[in-house]
This record gives sequence, structure tokens and C-alpha cells, in this order.
Amino acid sequence: MSQLLTPSLVFSISRPWTIKKYNEIYSFYPTNSLSREKLNYDNGIVRNIHYGDIHTKFSTVFCIENEDVPFINSDVDLSKIKIENYCQEGDLVVADASENYDDIGKTIEIKKLNGNKVLAGLHTFLARPNKFVMANGFVGYLMQSWFVRKQIMVIAQGTKVLGISTGRLGCINLPIPLIEEQQKIASFLASVDSKISQLTEKQRLLKEYKKGVMQQIFSQQLRFKNEDGKAFPEWEARLFSEFINTKSELPTKSFSGDLCSLTIKNGIEIKPSRYIREHLVKDIASAYKVAQVGDFVINPMNVRFGALGVNHHYKPVLISKYYDVFECDNTVDRMFFEIYLLSQKMLNHYNRVATGTLEEKKRVHFSEFLKFKKELPCLQEQQKIAQFLQSIDKKVDSVAQQVEQTKQFKKGLLQQMFV
Repeated sequence: MSQLLTPSLVFSISRPWTIKKYNEIYSFYPTNSLSREKLNYDNGIVRNIHYGDIHTKFSTVFCIENEDVPFINSDVDLSKIKIENYCQEGDLVVADASENYDDIGKTIEIKKLNGNKVLAGLHTFLARPNKFVMANGFVGYLMQSWFVRKQIMVIAQGTKVLGISTGRLGCINLPIPLIEEQQKIASFLASVDSKISQLTEKQRLLKEYKKGVMQQIFSQQLRFKNEDGKAFPEWEARLFSEFINTKSELPTKSFSGDLCSLTIKNGIEIKPSRYIREHLVKDIASAYKVAQVGDFVINPMNVRFGALGVNHHYKPVLISKYYDVFECDNTVDRMFFEIYLLSQKMLNHYNRVATGTLEEKKRVHFSEFLKFKKELPCLQEQQKIAQFLQSIDKKVDSVAQQVEQTKQFKKGLLQQMFV
């Protein structure tokens, strides 16, 4: 095509970029429609790329040694599949269905197969660059750019589930530089991806380290010492009711605190504005309780899964009247007790003692929670433990910030390159 595009970020090559239609570069090949039931992770000869894995776990530039790709079950007949319909290095595998615009048309580019036989599966397109020479790895990143993403969003059709067709996809525009610049861009962005992977792995290892340390601490295999180097007293079995004070503060009509929910992942968090319904309740005191700053909140229906949190917000908040609220006396460190209650040891205990006829409806009544008798360290050791575990959390958070900053850096590069 005669239309030209000059990117705002060029890798030491001044030649302008050419716009080509997708189908001027790629030809489409048949894929299969095998469901998850036809796949396994244990053994097989041919592997299968499922669209769900493109959405959730596969890297943009796909190297099979780095990915967990399922096998096709041995009882599936593959004899009629032509050799050209197997994935090749340089191919694109495109997810043609999604429930949201963020993932529709999500694409991986196959960089390395190492001799493995791989097929593109359910709800995918297989596109091969057999009409124009392309640098392996470049278009995988190009397909992430807003320049391309907005075109795919326009061609997506559907209500509950979005879909795209090969005909429509074939007509979108792709900005293409010279092969040398493609190689430079692919190499540079691969190095950014490598940095993201390294930081993500570091974050995972820190979380695993914390998990292992917590197991040692709460099994008392790891003990702390005081400032003089002397051992703290032995842990003492205590009834929760001895140091827990229950609360049931009702809000006034003029209460201005945020309406919050209790989540397993994030504890107490403010509800989005679309979920705020207190204007529908004439008497908020009949529907909600108040959790003061530092109060513990438990959802007895979900505590066995970890629905427990502390109000770490800067002011009192509104919570459901069905939640239980309590505070600890000064013999227990609040931060330690929060960590302790959410430890795997306690989650296992909640599951053992939960009652109910249906598994999904089992619960730990707050009255039973107060009867728990557990061994706890003295206040000084509690504080040492909490400080130590918080220091690990700070490292985890710091690495998480680095991961996010690097992702934003990559996003910015993609926006600058492909405009």
C-alpha cells in the first residue's frame, strides 16, 4: 500500500513504516474445537493451545519451554489433520472469543516450538506470515498496541460474548517497519518482558518465603528473642474470649463513613459507588454496623475461607449488620493477631470446625470463634513477629511496584512505537 506511517519512536533506522492489511501478510489455517475434557497435562504426543490459556497465562511471545501447554488425549483421532495445519514458528494464534473488549483478539506469536507438535484449538485463529517476510516476535507486540487494539474492538461483534471473524481481522491495518527495525523492536521488548518475568518470579519467591516462615513461626519451630538476646516465655494457651471485646455500634442518621464490604482477597474495602444502596434504606441503623479504625470484622459465613479483616481506613466505616465486630485488649498486638487469624494454620482450623449441612453453606459461628483456645506468644514476641512479617510484606510490595512500573514502561513504549 502507498500509505506510510512514521512512528514517534524509531530504533536508529530512519526509513518510514508501511501500513499493510493483516491479510496482506497472513493466511489463515484451520484450527480444532477440542474442549478442555479432551486435554490433559500428563502425557501425549500433540499439544493444544486453548483460547482460555491465551487469555490467562501464555506469554505474548510464546516459547514452549516456558509454557505449560496441555496434551491432546490419546483417544482423539488426529489422522485427518494436514501437516500445514500444525503450528509453526512465526505463526500467530488469536483468541476469537471473549466476554470483554480487553481480551478479544488477544494474540500470541510462536517463537520457539523446539520440535514439538502443537495445534491451535478451540476459539482460535491460526495466522501464518507466508505473504510477507516478518521478524519473529515483532507482531506479537504489535498486536498489543492501542493502534491495533482499537481496530479489533471496532470489528468485535456480540452481546454477552464478543467474537471476531477472519474476514474482519484480515482487513485491519498493521504498521510495518523494515525487517531490521522489527528485529530491534522485538529484541528490546523481549528484554523488557524478561525483566517483568524476573521481578514477578522474585515476588513469588518472597511470598513463598513468607509462607514458609509463617508455618515455622506458628508451629513454634522459629522463635524470637528479646533485645538482650534472651528467649521469650513459652507460648500460652488462651481463650479468645479472654482478650476479645465484641462490639455492635449502630450508625446515626448523620454518619458519613464509607460503605464497605469484606472480601477474602483484600479484607475491608470500600464498595464502588454503583453498589452503594444506603439511600434505599430508611433506617441505616437497621441495616448496618460501624467498624471503628482498628476494629476486626468477620463474616461468619465465609471466615473459613478467610473473610476477615481490620479497618485500616482513616475513619470509621459502615459494614453489613450480619458481620461480627470486635477489638482486642492491650495484651494482644492487633497486627500480629490479624496475621495469625489469616494464617494457613487458622484457615485449616476454621474448615475443621465449620458446621452446616451443605458444604458451601458451612460457617463458623462467632460464639464458637470466641471459644477457640490457642497458644499465643507474649505481647513482646507478638510485636517482634508482626514487625518481621511486615518487613517481608514491604519487600513484596516494593517488587510489586517495580513489576507495575515496568509494565507501564512497556505500555508507554508500545504507545510511542505504534501511533
